[in-house]
Amino acid sequence: MNKYKISALTLVTLSAVSILTACGNADNKTSATSRNVNYSFGTDILTLDTSTAADVNSIDVLLNVDAGLVRWNMDAKPVNDLAKSIDVSKDGLTYNVTLRDGLKWSNGAKLTAQDFVYGWQRTVDPKTGSEYAFALSPVANANAVMTGKKPVNSLGIKAIDATHLVITLATPTPYFEKLLTLPAYYPVNQAFVKKMGSKYGTSSDTTLYNGAFKFVKGKDNWTGTNKNFSIVKNDNFYDAKNVKIPGVSYQIVNNPTTAVSLYKSGKLDVADLSTPELVAANKDTKGYKTLSSPRVDVLEYNQSGKVPALSNDKIREALNLATNRKALLSSIAPSFSIANTVTPKKLDTAPNGEDFATYAAQPYTYDATKAATLFKEGLKELGKTSLTLDLEGASDNTFAKSAVDYLKGNLEKALPGLTINENLVPAAQRLKDAQNHNFQILLTSWGADYNEPSDFLMNFVTGSTMNNGLVSNSAFDKAYTAATTAPDVLNASKRYADYKAAENELYKNSNVLPLATESVSLLMNPKLSGVSTYNSAMIFDLRHAHLSK
Repeated sequence: MNKYKISALTLVTLSAVSILTACGNADNKTSATSRNVNYSFGTDILTLDTSTAADVNSIDVLLNVDAGLVRWNMDAKPVNDLAKSIDVSKDGLTYNVTLRDGLKWSNGAKLTAQDFVYGWQRTVDPKTGSEYAFALSPVANANAVMTGKKPVNSLGIKAIDATHLVITLATPTPYFEKLLTLPAYYPVNQAFVKKMGSKYGTSSDTTLYNGAFKFVKGKDNWTGTNKNFSIVKNDNFYDAKNVKIPGVSYQIVNNPTTAVSLYKSGKLDVADLSTPELVAANKDTKGYKTLSSPRVDVLEYNQSGKVPALSNDKIREALNLATNRKALLSSIAPSFSIANTVTPKKLDTAPNGEDFATYAAQPYTYDATKAATLFKEGLKELGKTSLTLDLEGASDNTFAKSAVDYLKGNLEKALPGLTINENLVPAAQRLKDAQNHNFQILLTSWGADYNEPSDFLMNFVTGSTMNNGLVSNSAFDKAYTAATTAPDVLNASKRYADYKAAENELYKNSNVLPLATESVSLLMNPKLSGVSTYNSAMIFDLRHAHLSK
């Protein structure tokens, strides 16, 4: 069989370029400090289970304590990590993987090819309930396993021996190496999972690690609820000699003003500036940076049928037309930009050289007059003269809380007869409600896992584990399927035209309302270098971090 080597793609997000330019590589002549990097989250992490993690903070930690076959390097290119080599068949369907020698888990157990088999099977097993299971769709039989039509052992991954894997895809997938960077594709130690049972991943003491850092059992550990915890360098990691910092100390700081104060007093190395007021007050502070973030904020509608009004096309279109996105952003997030695709700006480039978000832009607009007319017609079709809907957002997210407040007044004013009940809940509850489809209208945010439109469009495929609103749009499904299967998947021009058609179908059916592509302002210690951010701009990979004196 003719084979060719995987080659690293060169697509780089602006966020990665910005931070790399700002931080650069550590000067070898500059001595390093022996202290931990001090880092904070605005909300709690929710799990250390690589198969089920779906929130940005949990994934952030997992990227530092675990590793997969492939990882983003300091230049934001996918390169081999635990894989020593990956050979791909000429038809793009078979991946032969050789693991590095001597891989170990944090407890000293050998990490083998079978750990990848079990980890992938566990992710797609319906019993696991992984929101990211759909990301494994390119793997042979994954969709059949997820729907219960085939057993998990039919998944297209086999361990030939302790260090060799054979992966079989259902269809050629040019961006598969990007998918391999996701925690959902990481290995999992079956014996340890069985030992921990339902407790696995719920605390640091009930989890194993194979990355650059690890939690120490019983010491500064994460209990599942505590606000301060630390990770330390993992001496069992294959590349431990190149890990420069002794560890990372995390704390949960819900108040962004407090985080800024901690940064200025030297107790944090990174602090988000999450309000216009904090940005204005700290533009001249040493370490100030602004990153364009490939994250998109959207309104999702529950189209399961449980909320009859949101299954009405005219009601959804009225809500879209009534939302004054320009005024929303001007008042609470002036650094954000209006989104006209569910794919954020500066994520990827179409074959014609345009930013994909420009190439595929849809005519979402604000038209209160037309909105009111459609809303009245929709109410008549429902046999109603008024309507009450719940709008849910995260109470511990500064943008979400302010946006829900704004949208209530905006929508009620534009649509006579509409009452919006604000449902502000902690981020953990918002995520749970999304996964359980337990909402009416949901203000949510998605960050990129890899730089390709499928990462965002898969959220709307009928039956996808990521389809929180239970959208079922056959024309959209047809376009998405064409983009991700042969022959179109092998032709960039056709693939991106299909992605554009998929965006158009979401627009025409008012299945979702893109609000904004985010921009992130922050303060970062100028002595902290070697930090690379990629995809979701606030996910920090600290493997190569260096803190100078």
